[in-house]
Amino acid sequence: MKTKILLAVLTTVCLLAACEKDHFSDENDPTPTKKAALIGEGTIVSEMMHVKALEGNLLGDPADRMIRVYLPKSYYACPEKRFPVIYFLHGTPAWGGMLTDPVPYEYFFQAAQLPSRVDFPAEGFLPWLNGLIDNKGMKEAIVVMPDAQTRYGVSMYLNNPVQGNYEDYIVEELVDFVDRNYRTIPHFNWRAISGHCAGAIGALNIAMKHPKVFRYVGALSPSHFPEPLVLYMAGLLAMEDQMWGIEGPLPYDPFAPFKFVNNSAYSLSQAWLPNPENPPYYCDLPIEFVNGQPVIVPELMEKWNAQSLFATVRQNSIGLKQLKTIYFDCGINDDFGFDENVKLHMKLDEMHIKHQFETFDNPGTHISNLYERLGMVWVMLSNDFPEYND
Repeated sequence: MKTKILLAVLTTVCLLAACEKDHFSDENDPTPTKKAALIGEGTIVSEMMHVKALEGNLLGDPADRMIRVYLPKSYYACPEKRFPVIYFLHGTPAWGGMLTDPVPYEYFFQAAQLPSRVDFPAEGFLPWLNGLIDNKGMKEAIVVMPDAQTRYGVSMYLNNPVQGNYEDYIVEELVDFVDRNYRTIPHFNWRAISGHCAGAIGALNIAMKHPKVFRYVGALSPSHFPEPLVLYMAGLLAMEDQMWGIEGPLPYDPFAPFKFVNNSAYSLSQAWLPNPENPPYYCDLPIEFVNGQPVIVPELMEKWNAQSLFATVRQNSIGLKQLKTIYFDCGINDDFGFDENVKLHMKLDEMHIKHQFETFDNPGTHISNLYERLGMVWVMLSNDFPEYND
């Protein structure tokens, strides 16, 4: 027993000694009171945040949101040290705990008819993330995972009266909340944003539009919805309605089966084609049915395309050139945008925007190799932050 006590004391001394000069004293420590061990691994804390930007949305979605925050082991061992922050925006499964629980991935796998399952870590998310720091070269950082679930699925992290002002939620309220309540380095040079699927679109859009908030972005499998894919999805709407015996989208629950095509079509339309005068879904679909066949509505498709990543990169070249890291990838068998992501890479080259684009295979689907890729991206982003001295 005495030996164990001695080892614990020595471990504490070593951890405290590792808190070098890259910190500054703050008499008003913003760290909330949390249950966490001084000695041990990093931990995840969760708390509710009231989001004014989501008040009054037409879908009736709550303005109180759970945020999950990973704190590395030195956060408690070095009580004066401050840390860079990496934000992660979820896609589908659409909820703030996307990365932490394997169950919703199975419903997504089945609903989207994906050819392979996600590579959720066998040891669990928290040990996996601790392992990135202990064994894979990731530098210590706070990781923030906000919830952006809407009534029917994903947010595209935009401002509109139907879903709510998700861009303001992330850029203004969430960043401010995290900087006030945790020991961050509150400056864009130590703040990165990442995401998957719709969250990858959101991460890229937010970074290029707000380089004074985020200077680094890592986007995994950004989804694209060009006209051929929209028509294909439209052709499946009625089939899905018939299978379920219910018309239209269903309220989304990440822990229950859901109508993937209907929910995706309507949540995308609520983000890109919101129409407060068109209840009950408050949006316009970019297609109509003629003799039972889907037909594109040109003026609506034009509005839809105006919000694609191709359009936003053209509009935000100045912001893009201010970013220090731009990374995105895509699987070669990703039905949600391999060809489009290759075109996006070529467009950025044409604009002389420094970036890194990678493809992957085996099997190279939309959600395969997710944690393998995410680990690589978080290691990269954490090492891109400059050294910090108070």
